[in-house]
Amino acid sequence: MSKKINIGKLLFVLSIPIVLISLYLLATKTNEHDICNEVRFKFNYETEQPLLNEANIYKILGMPLGSKNLIGKSSNMLNFNAMEKKLLAYSTIKKAEIYLGMSGILKVDITERNPILRVMPVSKLGYYICDDGVKIPLSSNFSPNVIPATGFMNDKIDRKIYCIVRFVNNNSFWKDQIQQLFVSENQDISFVPTIGVHEVILGDTNNLEMKFNKLDLFYKKGLSKIGWDKYKSINLKYKGQVICK
Repeated sequence: MSKKINIGKLLFVLSIPIVLISLYLLATKTNEHDICNEVRFKFNYETEQPLLNEANIYKILGMPLGSKNLIGKSSNMLNFNAMEKKLLAYSTIKKAEIYLGMSGILKVDITERNPILRVMPVSKLGYYICDDGVKIPLSSNFSPNVIPATGFMNDKIDRKIYCIVRFVNNNSFWKDQIQQLFVSENQDISFVPTIGVHEVILGDTNNLEMKFNKLDLFYKKGLSKIGWDKYKSINLKYKGQVICK
């Protein structure tokens, strides 16, 4: 009886590696024959419409023929990590995930950055600045409704106008008041409000909250009584002063 039990245990122990090897080979064989038979895209975005489309994604991946480069290929022929890295190198794309489902559907999940400002420099190509401060190229598919900024731009100015837009976007009143930002040749930043016909000169981003508080007070105590068309410009550059022309 004792001998039978020992032989049974021995056979059981010996069978474990055989089972594990069989399962591994089966899984490997299954993965190698996982064939892509369809490609599905999902675009995650905060704008009214996506900035990118399927054709853009194929172009970024270097696949001008689109899904013809993917259909019929097995999973071990598709380098998902390399494809994701290519997509993430394109600044508009914040996150990218590519995987082949059990039914042979290749899923491409794209999360776009969210532009909050459109920059149109003098004699240069325009671009967007997103809520995370990253610059992205303009889209040929869709132009989101964001604050435009024109004039003499550089990296330092970009950071300043980004700060201004972040500030006003957190204030429901000022968010609706700024039509457009301007940067003069001497790097003064100004904007045109939706009310009145005047220009508001901020200068730079120093004491930004104080400047908008002064303007708010001037609107309530001054222009609301004497008229919104009284002045052509309101200068907030200088501390403690509101200079009107």
